[in-house]
Amino acid sequence: MNLKTTATGTDPIAQLITKVMDRFDGDKDGQLTKAEFSQFLTGLMGGTGLGTLGGSSGASVKMDPVGTGQYRSRLAGFDHAKIDNPTMAGAGTSKYIASRIFQDYPPMPESLPAVVDRLKAQGLNAKQTDFDKIDFGDGYGPIDVIQGAYPGGGVAWQWLPVGEM
Repeated sequence: MNLKTTATGTDPIAQLITKVMDRFDGDKDGQLTKAEFSQFLTGLMGGTGLGTLGGSSGASVKMDPVGTGQYRSRLAGFDHAKIDNPTMAGAGTSKYIASRIFQDYPPMPESLPAVVDRLKAQGLNAKQTDFDKIDFGDGYGPIDVIQGAYPGGGVAWQWLPVGEM
């Protein structure tokens, strides 16, 4: 089974088809093989591959997959719906940009340099200010991001504003 599309245009459906093809047509032959279509459906059904169409018109299309990191279960006080849907109200804040990165690392002070590097790559003016704190450069001051931090570990990733130091 090969699905082929020749969709063109600027309406939301044509844009969606184009983005799906760009994302999942691995060999760029203008067709989706069974495996490529399966990958598309798995992401769509699982809620991790496509995100949402967003908005009432469907004009806002989020196609970048939102991963579920190994340490996702160690995110304390984060709304997983906002993590999974970056177009949702409040999901574009420093807290949720960081949560999408936190889930890829164990909650421990030794993870912070790599986390800060990735935050900077996302355009945030982040810097580690203490053993378990990051200042995101957004005027809120340092945030304690590791619950129960100790050398070599911590309980969970958290978002605890501590103010200016």
